[in-house]
Amino acid sequence: MVRAKGGRSKLMSIAIGCFSAILLIVGITGIMVIWAGLSYRSLGAPTADEANLAIEMGGVLPPARTDLAAIPPLGTDLATLSSSEFPAAGRRRAPIRLDITLSEGDFEILPGPAGSDITVEGSYANNYYELLEERREGKKGMEVSLRLRPTAGWFTRIIAGLNNVNSNHPNDLTVRIPPDIPTDLHLRLDAGESRVELGGLTLTDLDVELSKGDFRLSFNEPLAEPLPRMALSMKMGDGRTSGLGNARAGEMAVDTGMGDFRVAFGGEWLPNSDSKVTIDHSMGDLTLTIPTDIHVADDSSNKVIFGGSMGRLKDDKDSPVAADAAILHLEVTTSMGGVTVRRSRKSSNDED
Repeated sequence: MVRAKGGRSKLMSIAIGCFSAILLIVGITGIMVIWAGLSYRSLGAPTADEANLAIEMGGVLPPARTDLAAIPPLGTDLATLSSSEFPAAGRRRAPIRLDITLSEGDFEILPGPAGSDITVEGSYANNYYELLEERREGKKGMEVSLRLRPTAGWFTRIIAGLNNVNSNHPNDLTVRIPPDIPTDLHLRLDAGESRVELGGLTLTDLDVELSKGDFRLSFNEPLAEPLPRMALSMKMGDGRTSGLGNARAGEMAVDTGMGDFRVAFGGEWLPNSDSKVTIDHSMGDLTLTIPTDIHVADDSSNKVIFGGSMGRLKDDKDSPVAADAAILHLEVTTSMGGVTVRRSRKSSNDED
């Protein structure tokens, strides 16, 4: 009898503890909702403000000796200048590190005109976000940071979105990067739609992190110089990257999470080039498109821990590969999901 009473007492204590925890969670959530609602009333609906920002890059051009005789006449086409006659014409712009962090909106990252500054155009909700630009001199040169930072709480932004679900998102920005500046580029894009086109840029390193949403990363033309290394992380959503042959990276690390992801290796690969590609895929469908004129090394592997695989990481017997063809060393690991390997008969930068 005593043991039975003791057991009931323990069960009662556990039940009271669970009920108290539930009440506490509900109470905290209720307070957060009320607070967020009051904040939304104070801030009002997200209001689009025009973004027109230019980050001057004139300072990253190495100084040259001032010589009035070496100044070209007005109207001269700079592309025709000889570096021996005009030393400034042959100068290489100094490298920079560029960090771009954007979230909750529609974003484009595109090449800009040669000789231009880094520019930002479009609009953003200035009552919920602020557009920040910072510059400082680092050990290896100028470091530039561009951020769209939330100024309202996460819950408040959710309520604002729910109350304006039929409105276009006010965060709609286009960032343009000059192609003639060697750039160590770091991108952090989250929640929304993002289109990143990097063809023609001069990249010394590339690190891209795409968190949630619909993402497109492409190289529609070759980079100015082969890229030593690139890292790409696509965590959740629908992600596609194409034209990797135009990136010409010696090492590629691709990390995909939950969703539908496509990785296409088209583009203008350099003859006799050798690239190591590591792909870790967690959950969902992964499609790899590899041109038939690219040699897949014999040490390539496609390991599926739980899921299915279609196609093989092998050369197409019906399409002989040239002796000087680029070589891909592919190491693909999938923990949960499906992998499809497709061979394209042309080395285009399209996904199909």
